[in-house]
Amino acid sequence: MGNSAPQTDARSLREELVGLDVVHQHIAAYQWAINNGRAIDVFGEFAKERNLRVFQSGNECENWIDTILNVVYKMNTLVHTGDNILKLLDRIEWYNTLFPTTALHFVGIQIMSSTHVYPVFSQPFVSSCRLATEQEITEYMTMRGFIRQEQDGVFASKDFLLSDIKPKNVLIEPDGTIFVIDAEIERLNQ
Repeated sequence: MGNSAPQTDARSLREELVGLDVVHQHIAAYQWAINNGRAIDVFGEFAKERNLRVFQSGNECENWIDTILNVVYKMNTLVHTGDNILKLLDRIEWYNTLFPTTALHFVGIQIMSSTHVYPVFSQPFVSSCRLATEQEITEYMTMRGFIRQEQDGVFASKDFLLSDIKPKNVLIEPDGTIFVIDAEIERLNQ
């Protein structure tokens, strides 16, 4: 799966959504997905074609895994962005800048109705790992220029405020390589 087409598609979708309220973002994303062949069905054909199986899902994403290609598909339910697709696309872009080894790649749009859609992304599946400890996370984030905040799992730099940087979202390989696989991100000083 190449990186340029999904990123180009995400930019194309983003352009369609700029200036729209949340309701009209969903309507425009629906039409964009239909017009660009990016309407997918992670509950049906898309999953069957890839032999996907349900994988550990969280609060904001439903997840499926392709064990052959070592890819996780994440359908974002937009719960942390108030159904704002544009806000999610911004957060994904920031996440990919901060954590390129576990970058999320836009796959398409899961259509629930003509006025309600969910963006779907793929991410490399990191195997042979364990959950990182709080200390390992703090050391890693400090090395990357982030300062641990008083709230659990929250780190800040001059540009970003990251939350949910907890063991459930940070993996470590036997060689010590750390992977942040999920994070909530806010841009500071815009």
